[in-house]
Amino acid sequence: MSLLTELDAFYTHVAPLVGVLVGFLLAQGVEWRRRRRRRRAHWAALRAELAFCKGLAETYRDADIGAPSYRLPSITYSHSLPALLGDGAVNESEAKALIEFFSEVETLNRGLDLAQAARERGDTQAVAAEHGRNLLKIRRLVDFHRPAREAVDVHL
Repeated sequence: MSLLTELDAFYTHVAPLVGVLVGFLLAQGVEWRRRRRRRRAHWAALRAELAFCKGLAETYRDADIGAPSYRLPSITYSHSLPALLGDGAVNESEAKALIEFFSEVETLNRGLDLAQAARERGDTQAVAAEHGRNLLKIRRLVDFHRPAREAVDVHL
């Protein structure tokens, strides 16, 4: 058998396998980049929401308003954390830091709702009491901000 015949037989069997392998690797690379960009977007959105919540909480603390009309958002947390957990992109300490921060956001929002209800009833004592409790919640929220921010920053 001549060298050309052997090479022809070799390429006839190997070339399709090489083509399949190259196609597979390209498809995996594209998907990997897509997942990486999606994860990065989730982490960036969480970081933005962390900063926004902290800013609103500090505004409430500094403005001395008993019952503001705004609430702290947690929509990104509700969507991004489950997606990141599903991808296995969050370790236990990161999840703990984020959950602590956003649990405090939810607790503060409940306190703001109670203060608003008291204001609507004209109960100034209840507004003042809720305001005092909300200031304590803000102190905790600010304390939880740094670990949550560090958990997010590792990924960006």
